[in-house]
This record gives sequence, structure tokens and C-alpha cells, in this order.
Amino acid sequence: MLSLVVAVAAAADSVSVGPAAGGVRVDGVLDEPAWAATQMVSGFLRFQPLEGGPPPGRTEVRFLQDAKNLYVGIRVVDADYRLRARVSQREDINADDQIGVYLDTFSDRISGYIFYFNAIGIQQDIRHNAGRWNVSWDTVIRSKGHLTDDGFELEIAFPWRSLKFPPSETQDWGVIVTRKVPHEGAKYSWPQLERGDPRIFASANRLVGVKPPSRGSGLEIVPSITGAWTDPTDTPPGPLDVVRPSLDGRFGITPDLGLAATLNPDFSQVEADVSDIRLNARFAFDFPERRPFFLDGVDWFEDRGNTLYTRSMNQPLYGVKIGGREGPLTIGALHVLDRSPLPTFTEGGTPGFDAPDVEGSVASNTLVRARTDAFGLGYAGVVLGDKRILGGGTHQIGGVDFEVPLGDRWFAGSSVLTSFTGDGVQQLWGLQESLSISRASGIGTGFSAYYTNRSPGFRKELGFNTQSDITYAGATLDHTFTPPGVLDTWQPVVWVDGQQEGNGDRYATVGHGQNFLLNGIHTLSFGGWMHTFTEQGEQVDGAGGRFAWASNLGRALDVVVNASGGRTIDYGRRVPANNGTASVVMTVRPTPGIRNDTTATVQMHHPKGADLQRTQLVRNRLNWQFTPELGMRWVLDYSDGTARDPRVYNALLLTWLRNPGTAVWLGGSVVSVADLGLVEKTVFAKATLLLRP
Repeated sequence: MLSLVVAVAAAADSVSVGPAAGGVRVDGVLDEPAWAATQMVSGFLRFQPLEGGPPPGRTEVRFLQDAKNLYVGIRVVDADYRLRARVSQREDINADDQIGVYLDTFSDRISGYIFYFNAIGIQQDIRHNAGRWNVSWDTVIRSKGHLTDDGFELEIAFPWRSLKFPPSETQDWGVIVTRKVPHEGAKYSWPQLERGDPRIFASANRLVGVKPPSRGSGLEIVPSITGAWTDPTDTPPGPLDVVRPSLDGRFGITPDLGLAATLNPDFSQVEADVSDIRLNARFAFDFPERRPFFLDGVDWFEDRGNTLYTRSMNQPLYGVKIGGREGPLTIGALHVLDRSPLPTFTEGGTPGFDAPDVEGSVASNTLVRARTDAFGLGYAGVVLGDKRILGGGTHQIGGVDFEVPLGDRWFAGSSVLTSFTGDGVQQLWGLQESLSISRASGIGTGFSAYYTNRSPGFRKELGFNTQSDITYAGATLDHTFTPPGVLDTWQPVVWVDGQQEGNGDRYATVGHGQNFLLNGIHTLSFGGWMHTFTEQGEQVDGAGGRFAWASNLGRALDVVVNASGGRTIDYGRRVPANNGTASVVMTVRPTPGIRNDTTATVQMHHPKGADLQRTQLVRNRLNWQFTPELGMRWVLDYSDGTARDPRVYNALLLTWLRNPGTAVWLGGSVVSVADLGLVEKTVFAKATLLLRP
């Protein structure tokens, strides 16, 4: 008992990692003698929604290590409420009681790993780098927990091979531990954090005496095989028509630098994108990346100019990348050969890779990104990219960027990119410059302002929005109050935004909003704006408004409602138009293993002198998790409207996931377009195996 009292006194801003003498069995029960013999921390304080006050009950955290793992043991006792701990698929724990473990393995106070666990050990893992969150990053962890009469116990093993760190023999890492209490909408931490802090690892305490192995993470091989049968709409069905082997590999060159490659990758287990039902769309839709090869280490390649949009690489034949840290330097290099490249958006006659250029072609995509820590908690970086249609056009892009901290929550940043694009006849040169300054919102004042200018010849073929000859600028100001009474926070906000194109088209808006937070779990916001459009010489002035409400209505129900509308411009006809959008998202958790998400969206667009246009989307996603490893997902997506044929996407997927890398998927889908009589059916099976020789 004396040793535990001493441990608490010694843990004000640091905690030592004890030896896992006798071993640790990750079973969710802290009964090994080593747990009682090591230091313990328990001084948690609330930082969200407001600062101050301890969590309900007592939270105890301890750290152990051996030659293979870093262990964390958590015990919560004397909790006087009913905990939420559901059997859910990996990552789906945001509505549960949680423990968070934040590890700054390089002690740079800028980047690190963030892991969350619910009380029975379901995992969520995130990479954080200079204020950017990569929520799709995955690695191998072992965790197990169980509920007790007045709380829970949780054991976690972080394999050294799953983390990157410097090569020194004994290290001190940054560490933060958080606890989430969902029915309060509250988060508590050791040490106490500041709400909305953009550099959370700058507040970390010290994890003392970490002794990882002084070698790389070794070799990981992930072979996979997929079998698929497709009944297409235009040919007779056949036997099993695709058997597709593929291979992924990763090798830890040093403890903090790794190589990854993929050959003939198959992403059939990745959930389909939500149907795009927008009316009056001017540009293509920016779909999120879901494919594992591109998500792993994506933060190595991010820059302020958003040079890389990996969804532009449609069907890779192979991909290879190298990335990690060496001292203050972070580096990432990516090369992908795409056997079915997508065209990119062009406007105003600017040369680019459009549909005729890429049809039946193969594209080579290469990007190198390097960044070094600088200016305290800032950085400076360089990016170089090359994309070429084999036998066709070529594109090169390069630039520099930096971010400088200016004080408490204040940051300034800039980037300059230059591009060269050729189509065999014409060589085009362009430039993009951008500036920004911001103060992160929290309690008090938040502010951001930005300016971006693209010359007529600028292209971004590896990126998303490649529109050229345009200038963007805008600013946002908010202030978060903590009024007495029932409200946690009240945040008024004002903004101004605009763009000017070289051909005379322009857009400008000014708006105001009000945001409220009640009891940590109910949010209400509304606002309005005025704007003006000029498109090909036609000017339209308009206004609009929005309303949003999100609420946790108990253990089993979450609801989000959004509505907006107003007068805008019809880009095709260049006349005034009335727009309206409304959506409802309802999440129901009737049992600890079932989650059902239903989304209903209606859009209306009524141009002056033309008929009313309307679209609607209903999407239902049911996930039934039988065990932490075995689950079923069913997605039904229906969309139609006055300008489109009714479309139904119906997909069922059974998943057994031991860890990210070892899994089996069995699934099928049916896509039908009613008025055209088109139906496509697909059935597939896929298995992957993570090997760590």
C-alpha cells in the first residue's frame, strides 16, 4: 500500500515504466504482481466541455514493459453511473466510455499516436501530426477489458513493432491519458488539457524510462486472395470470373523509417461511397479515401497546398512508399502505377488530363514530401510531384511551405507551388501562393484568415480541385463564452468569403451564426448569410440560412438534423434559383452489439423560369457485431430525383477481423437502375493474413 501512495506523489508530471516481471497476460484483469509494484497516476481533471473538476469515481493508470510490448493497465472504481461498453466493430466506440492513451514517441511535442479503448477493449487508433488528425490509420494492438461492480479494468499491449521511435536505448516519451464519460459529454485528462488546443502534445507529461528495442519494426507481409463472381448488365453471367492474388509488405528499415509496397491490390471489402445527389453542382465531388494502402502513413505526404489527392489513383497495379522520421526530419515518398486513371477537372481552356487523354491509358504517379521541425512547434517543408500518362501528357509540381507559431494558439503559414504541364503540343507553367493566420478556437476568441492565388497556367493533376486562374480569400471570427446557467458554451461567429476568377466570374459572401452547447451532449446552431454571384457576365444577389441540431438522447439514440436554403445562382442557366436541403441522421443502438444508421436527405433546386428539380437519398447501414472479431454489415442506398433514374445499391458483408491485416470478408452487392432496367450483381470472398517473421 505504501508503494502506491509514493507512486501517486511522484506522478505529478511524470510516470515511470516498470518492468513486466513475471509477464503480463492481456486478459483485462490487473492481477499480475508487476502492476501493484509500479507507479500509478490518477490526477484526472476535466477539460471538455469546460475545465475543472475530477471525473466520477477514481481512475488509476500504470505502465509496464518487456522486450516485445509496452503495457498500460487502467482501473476505474467507484463510478456511480451505468457505464456504456458495447460490443462494436473496431473504431466504433465514440458513444462509449473511453480511455485514451496519447504517446509522443519522439518527444517533439508536435506529433504522436492516439489510441482510444472502450471498457471491454474495443480499439480506435489515430495518427496526429502538427494539428492534423489521420483517423483512418490502423495498427496492431492487443487489448481486453471487463466491467466490474463499480467501474472497469482494462489491459493494453502496444507491440514495439507497431510504433515508431528514436533508436536510443532509454527514452522519455510524452504521454497523455484521457477518460471520456459520454452521458456527461465530458472528457478528463492527465495532465489537464485545454479545450481545442491545436498542439495537444505540447501539454504532455513524461513517460520515463522507456526501453524499446534498438532496431526497426522488422518485416510484415500481408498476402491476400480474392475470388469474385459478377453478373454484369450487358453480358451473360459466367463462372467464378476473377481470382485475384495480391501482396502487401512493410519493412522497418530503422525504428522510425519504414518501407511499404502493394502489388495488384484489391479493395473490394471497402464500403462504397455515399451516392452523390447534389443539384446545381459546379465541380466534382471530393470523396474521402478509404483504401488501407493509401491511408497508412498518409500524414507523411500532407502539405499546406493539398498537392496529393489519392482518390485520383483509381486502379493501382502496384504502389510503393517509404516514410517516417529521422531526427527532426519527416519524409515520405510514394509511387503508384495506375492502370485506369481518372480525368481531372479543367476550366477555361487550361490544358489538363481530360477524358480523351486518359482513356485506355496507364498513369505513373510519384510524390516526395519532406518536412523538418522548425520555429519551435512549427515546421518547414518541400514537396515534389510527377504525373504522366504513359505515351501522353506529363505534369510536374513542386513547392515549399511552412508554419510558424506566433504565441498562444496563434499560427501563421504559407505555401508556394509551381507546376509544369505538357500535352505534347503546349507546355504550361503556373504558380499557386497561399497565406494563412489563425488562432484555434477553444474558450475565448478564435480567428482564421486565408488568401490563395492560382495563375492561369497552374495545374494540380495529383490533387483534387485543379481550377486555375482564380483567387480565394476569407476570414472567420468567433468567441466562445461560458455563461452561467444551463448552457455550457455560447459561440457567436461571423465570416466573410470570396473568390475572383480571371474570366470575371466571382463570388462573395458575408455571414453570421450562433452555436450553443447544452449539458455537453446537445448542440444547436443557426445562422444566415448574404452573397453575390457573377457568372459569365450575369449577376445574381441572394441570401440564405441554416439550422442544425445534434443530440444524444440516451444510451440508444443519437439524432442529427440539418436544414439550409436560400436564393442562389443556377450555374447552367445563369439565372436566380431557390435552393433547399434537409437531412436527418438517426443512430439507434438497440442492443450492445447492434448499431443502425439511417440517413434521409432531400434537395430542391428551382431556377427562375424552369421546372423544380428534386433529389432524395435514403441510406441505411446496419452493423451487427456478434463478437469483437466477427460482425455483419448491411448497406441499402436508394436515390432518385427529377433529373436522375432511381438507383438502388444493396450490399451485405460478413467480416472476421483479428487485427488490421488478418481478416476474412464474405460479401455481395446488387446495383439496379429501375427505369433503365439495369442490374449488376457481385459476390466476393477475400482473405488476408498478417505475417511478422
